Amino acid sequence: MPAFLAPHKSGVHRVTAIALYRALLTKCRATPPPLRPSILQAVVKNSFVKNKHVTSQHVLRTAFAGGYEALNHLDAAIAGDKSKISHLKSLLSRLPAKLKTTIPRKPAPIPAAKPTANQGTALSLRPRPAFSLPSRRRIPVLVSANKIPILRFTKPQPAALSHYLKSRLVDRQKRQDRKMALEAQMEIARGEDDWDRILLAQGIADEGGNVKRGKVLWTKEVYESLGYTMNAIEAEGTKNREMAEKMVAIVDKERELAEIERKERKRLKNEERRKRKAEAVEKSEESKT
Repeated sequence: MPAFLAPHKSGVHRVTAIALYRALLTKCRATPPPLRPSILQAVVKNSFVKNKHVTSQHVLRTAFAGGYEALNHLDAAIAGDKSKISHLKSLLSRLPAKLKTTIPRKPAPIPAAKPTANQGTALSLRPRPAFSLPSRRRIPVLVSANKIPILRFTKPQPAALSHYLKSRLVDRQKRQDRKMALEAQMEIARGEDDWDRILLAQGIADEGGNVKRGKVLWTKEVYESLGYTMNAIEAEGTKNREMAEKMVAIVDKERELAEIERKERKRLKNEERRKRKAEAVEKSEESKT
């Protein structure tokens, strides 16, 4: 391992340490009484935590040697060696109490609930007034993401917007797949209706012994499902068109306000320049007198 590389950042060191750590914990679980596996595992965990960020080669070499020696003692104790069991028991009795207790893990912090956006309010707040902007007004760009209109204010694209677009595209693809499946089923249903009409014309009874009257069509349910799916597809297209029109109006208004604010900044800048020039002239006249 290079001298300039910290041990806990070395891949070889980490693999070796993790392998020894897992081997010790596995052996601790299999130790016979009077040894207590929970105490042995606590000692192993606390020892590894204590040496987690140690950079001294001498200390690490000693720690690894002790770990492999403990592994040999545990193997012998599991095999039934009474002397090794008593040796481990005496070692545990001499260890400090804090080394034999596992520190309970801190509970994961509960993430703060993000405020939910009210549907239909995001676009109604645009364009924002100048006093609420953190900097100069940025004119948004109207972008078509697979025929879904969005307003891009900054780059990179926010993760929430990516999730929104993905969910919209998944729903659209499901509708298209359902439409294609129903169109295929429609052909089968038409064939069934034709066959029923042939049977009815021949006066052939159905499986229940009744002559079919031709009142219920196979295509009825398919027509209804296909109509519902087509309405959903058309509704999405209408929604996208209406949203695009609103966004175009927002972009135009943002561009208009940006031009007004640019002229206002220019006016204030000119006034400040004239003020500084007047002060300089006044000072020069005072110096002459």
